[in-house]
Amino acid sequence: MRLIETIVPFYFILMLIEIVYTRYTKKDFYFYEDTLADLSLGVLSRIFDGIILLGIVFIYSKLYALSIGVEGLSKVFLGTNSFLHWIVLFVLLDFLFYLAHRYSHEIKILWASHVVHHSSEEFNLSVALRQSFIRNIGIGMFYLPLALLGFPVESYLIIDALNRTYQFWVHTRTIKKLPNWFEAIFVTPSHHRVHHAMNPEYIDKNYGGVFIVWDKLFGTYCEETFEPRYGLTTQLHNYDPINANVHVLKDLFSDLVQTKYKWQGVVSFFSYPSVRPDDLQMSIDRGVRDPKVWLSHHKLELTHKVYNSVFRIPSGQTIYRVYLGFQFAIPTILTLYFLKRMHLFSLLEVCSVFVLLVFSFYSLGKLLEGKKQWLTVEVPKYFSWVFLIVYFFR
Repeated sequence: MRLIETIVPFYFILMLIEIVYTRYTKKDFYFYEDTLADLSLGVLSRIFDGIILLGIVFIYSKLYALSIGVEGLSKVFLGTNSFLHWIVLFVLLDFLFYLAHRYSHEIKILWASHVVHHSSEEFNLSVALRQSFIRNIGIGMFYLPLALLGFPVESYLIIDALNRTYQFWVHTRTIKKLPNWFEAIFVTPSHHRVHHAMNPEYIDKNYGGVFIVWDKLFGTYCEETFEPRYGLTTQLHNYDPINANVHVLKDLFSDLVQTKYKWQGVVSFFSYPSVRPDDLQMSIDRGVRDPKVWLSHHKLELTHKVYNSVFRIPSGQTIYRVYLGFQFAIPTILTLYFLKRMHLFSLLEVCSVFVLLVFSFYSLGKLLEGKKQWLTVEVPKYFSWVFLIVYFFR
């Protein structure tokens, strides 16, 4: 977690380089409101990571206590002092990431925690930071077997951070194909562009984090043969970071409430994302559980959607958009300051601060939509900022 926070400035430097490069080469890869939404989602995910990762680490440590531990690994030359320890762990964790990532596309409740990463219609380095606030719950569960194998929590956290760091740079359209040997082994921007596509030919492909070999082994590999159209099969068409985080969850529970087939509503939580109870499903898709069949039913519709223009609506005039940057910067600075000192606060204080910070990003979502709700949102937000500043620096 500390490694991620340490290298965040380098993420921003690389984004600035990409923005300058794309402007210089007249390639329109960034849209201001969308980028602010991406960055807001990144900050929100870090807010919740502070608590979620503590829970994951606690469970991991308990499982590690049941394992053979470092002594057992040392017997097979995989102790923490061995270079092999780090290589084997790096490969194992990336394989588990492949499984977690694939199931996050194939099981709706996991998709609900991952969909936010795919909901931008743009594709650039800022999209790499577009993460769900509960992402680590789903991903972390898949990493727990590493504890039972005897890899200590410190090793796991370091390799997990390195794995995430690698995945940052592949979210770009400025790098085309790399040398064949590299493309054959590692995930590249070309591979990952396919993964973020809504084109029927590209859906549910290229799940790898660092190594593309997992996709080739398990039949989920697809080469990029044309420029993808990015986003979801049903695009959000808004820049609200809170809605991006919860819209699939809302749909899941809405279906459960509305359907008369309650058991089907429950089962749909653990089914492919397109599965809904029969009474809420299109007639052609009732009873369809196979994603390939669903895709065949909607291939023509999706092909037409591919040609729809990318959703780009400015939230206001230039001065208003500058104001949005200020609205993003203040809660972000407060968040980063708090995360560095979170261990000094009680659980009640932590939860209270989290609520106020999340409320700030809820407000930003409204502003990105051009909605200025002064009495119910904006004024309370400014009071919360004053309170946080006074509380932090009292």
